[in-house]
Amino acid sequence: MDSFELGRLTDHDFEVVCRDLFSNVLGIPLEIFPRGRDRGIDLRHTGPAGTTVVQCKHWPRATQRTLIRHLIKDELPKVRALAPDRYIVATTVGLTVDGKEELRDAFAPYVRSTSDLYGVDEIVAELLRRSDLVRRHFRLWLSSTAVLQTVLNQERYLRSSWLQKRLPRVADTFVPHEGFERAKQIVDTQQVCVIAGIPGVGKTTVALMLSAWLVGNGYEVHEITQDVDEIGTLWREGTRQVFLYDDFLGRTTLDAPLNKNEDNRLLSLIREIQETPGKALVVTTRDYLLEHARLRYDRLVAPDVSDAVSVIRLTDLHPRVRGQILYNHVHHSSLSPDVKRRFADPKVWRPVIRHKNFNPRLVEETLRLSARQGQDVPAVMLENLDDPRRVWERIVESELTDEAVHVLEVLFTFGSAGLDRLGQSWRGYRKEMDRPADGRMFRRALQLLDGTMVSVERRQVAFHNPSIEDYVRFHLDAGRASLAQLLKALIYEDQMHRLIDAADMTDGAGILAWLREHESTVAAVVQEFRGPETGLSDEDDSRSTHLEWVLETANLLRSSSLAAYVMHETLPPFTYHEHFSHLESLADSLDASPLVPEEYVQRFREEVAESIRSEVEVRVESGDWYQSIALYDWLRQTPSRAAREPVTEDLIQCALEELRRMAGQPEGEPRIADLEHLEELVNFLTEQDAEDELPEEFGIVCGRVERLNAVREAERSERIRTYQDQQEPQHTDAARDHALVTELMRKLDDTQ
Repeated sequence: MDSFELGRLTDHDFEVVCRDLFSNVLGIPLEIFPRGRDRGIDLRHTGPAGTTVVQCKHWPRATQRTLIRHLIKDELPKVRALAPDRYIVATTVGLTVDGKEELRDAFAPYVRSTSDLYGVDEIVAELLRRSDLVRRHFRLWLSSTAVLQTVLNQERYLRSSWLQKRLPRVADTFVPHEGFERAKQIVDTQQVCVIAGIPGVGKTTVALMLSAWLVGNGYEVHEITQDVDEIGTLWREGTRQVFLYDDFLGRTTLDAPLNKNEDNRLLSLIREIQETPGKALVVTTRDYLLEHARLRYDRLVAPDVSDAVSVIRLTDLHPRVRGQILYNHVHHSSLSPDVKRRFADPKVWRPVIRHKNFNPRLVEETLRLSARQGQDVPAVMLENLDDPRRVWERIVESELTDEAVHVLEVLFTFGSAGLDRLGQSWRGYRKEMDRPADGRMFRRALQLLDGTMVSVERRQVAFHNPSIEDYVRFHLDAGRASLAQLLKALIYEDQMHRLIDAADMTDGAGILAWLREHESTVAAVVQEFRGPETGLSDEDDSRSTHLEWVLETANLLRSSSLAAYVMHETLPPFTYHEHFSHLESLADSLDASPLVPEEYVQRFREEVAESIRSEVEVRVESGDWYQSIALYDWLRQTPSRAAREPVTEDLIQCALEELRRMAGQPEGEPRIADLEHLEELVNFLTEQDAEDELPEEFGIVCGRVERLNAVREAERSERIRTYQDQQEPQHTDAARDHALVTELMRKLDDTQ
């Protein structure tokens, strides 16, 4: 850290840094003194040796002459009235020798010597001697020129233009809070953090600042946009890397099931990152989507995931933090000075930070939009907090052109889309409504939306933030779009997925009612999408996974025609061409559907069981124990005992051969990754009463399992203990918080 860009700090940030710095320099505790308007105290210590006052002047753009004139004219009379035993000036203005001598002479005897006058160079020098203090102040650390150059400027560390644009803005307005500290501790101890919380509470902000923290310590940050497989292609041995996966479960809905086996791959990846020095993973999701996913995917309940979850709560944003958030956003906004001054009035800021719907994103968006529109900003902010939809409703329903609104409606069915795909579907939508649909009109609509409602980067279009996507979903649910024409304009299957997912939400009753009303049209469109061909791996989507989704849609819409379509499509020889895990999942869905007859489900399960039994025989004959037991586990979940009994004896012999092989291997270093396989082998032989066939080998492998379990539990306990030890109880004093926020907001009324 060769220097600091202290101009990036707010006045409040600078005062807090000065409090801790000069408490250390002077060897006395200093308090931020909530002063009256004319007393001239920023920091104060009162003790047996008398009173020391530190005056903080954060004027990074002022000249020395302007500062000296202000201090002598405005501050000197206050100092004489206070008559402190020692008066120290700390400023972000550079002070020359002549300037210091002029101030010393003017403020004598309160300023004892020129060493009591700290210009920006002296402050930076003191900070450079105290790296621990710098790291405690995240925003100060982030203002280090070395860190800024790394985090904000060097492309090799930021592999995404979105990150390059977003990080500087977030760095200016971010307020560290308890939720951020919890998440940072989790990253420090586990290298993985899942940040969950309600919409707009600041999950992405925390994730970005965690990434900045790691980048400042030599990590490269990579944005993940599709699924965890991207990490494999980006992974480089020997390179420090942090992978940022924002909204990994979708934005407004659990957009679709995770890609096939992505839950398993995510769990495996978490374990690999936790065991690999120099790697980190930060993911964000809405808390209700995480709970939804845990109900659907058992693996996401595993301790590896649960221990890495940090929920950002509204209680983390207590009044002092809310006040700082509001101040930072107003301070850095493009509002005029006169409008900013209005927020210095407690009658303006108190209702905002006390509002039950206080939300950093709503504050940010209100200021961003109101600055452009010349509105009564404080009044608009309260109205938006009273009704969070309002921030977008007036724009979408009253101010945008029809063609721009149609872009938003089509974009919702994608989530994000390439320009070509979006334009193709938009033109189809407009033609269904018998409206003009030329390319020039589409480009004008995008230009109108870009920067306010959507972002366009590298020919990819996405909503500017999730709250806009939330509003468009409400817009569709309220019947404000031409859903019949929109449905006919869907070109890609994922668009239909998005509409169905929106209808399945608790507040999607309007969309659901409309889809049920037009069930025959929906069924016809759904059947046009054939789904993918079966992939080489069961991690790929397949015809089975597609038909499972069609059946879920049939259940949601109460569509007997779609259910009949699924049954027709799964007639023999369907089961011969699919992955068994997909077939089992489809069978369970058929069994749970009220639209599928029980006899059909039984027949389908028998066909699946027979296919698995044949494959088990092949695997057992080849001696492939792990594939054999995986298939057998699926087989014994079927109701067909006849399908599994003939392979049991051969499978036991295969397991004994594997036991002999494992017992004969040298143990070496404990590998937690081996534990699941060893436990499965031991459990199977125990269930089959076959452990006495090779008692010595069985004992060796059981001992190995016990030792690995002990290692895993010790590692987990150590992570938890380290995390708990590093937590400090947080205490808030409501009166003190109110005084600090009052003083902070008053700074908006100050002029240089």
